[in-house]
Amino acid sequence: MFEWVEAHDGSVLAVATFVLVIVTGWLAWTTGLLVRESHTTLQAAARATLQARMDRISEICIREPNLFPMLDDDSSSGAEEDGRFHLANMFLGVLEEAHTQYALEKTMSDDDWGAWVATAEVFLPRRYVVKYWQRVARTFEPGFQRFVNEQIAKTPAQ
Repeated sequence: MFEWVEAHDGSVLAVATFVLVIVTGWLAWTTGLLVRESHTTLQAAARATLQARMDRISEICIREPNLFPMLDDDSSSGAEEDGRFHLANMFLGVLEEAHTQYALEKTMSDDDWGAWVATAEVFLPRRYVVKYWQRVARTFEPGFQRFVNEQIAKTPAQ
């Protein structure tokens, strides 16, 4: 047996190399499928987390029906630390996470981001939010600051 292998060592080496290349290719292909599946799962989890945080904000607004209209109070300085402060802080935190997923991590689709922009267009121009943003803008990521500033500038205050 060993004499045969010794006599045909080049052929045996070629076959072994060929089998190794096939096995390596199959492993690379299956690993790629697993990576894509993991990426899809992570994106879905990130979207679900953002939606859950937004749902929590909605629950608060339903429980406190006067809270959202108070965001348009003309006498507001933006410095009041009442329910509006917490609502604005929560929304900006969720919106920044959505912006990060879209602009930096590239894990959010254009359609999903469009829905977040539409929501921002309703929320950001509120008088209290604009004044609050002027106080806290520097605590957020610079790209997000630009996004919020552009949204506020292009939408007249409600």
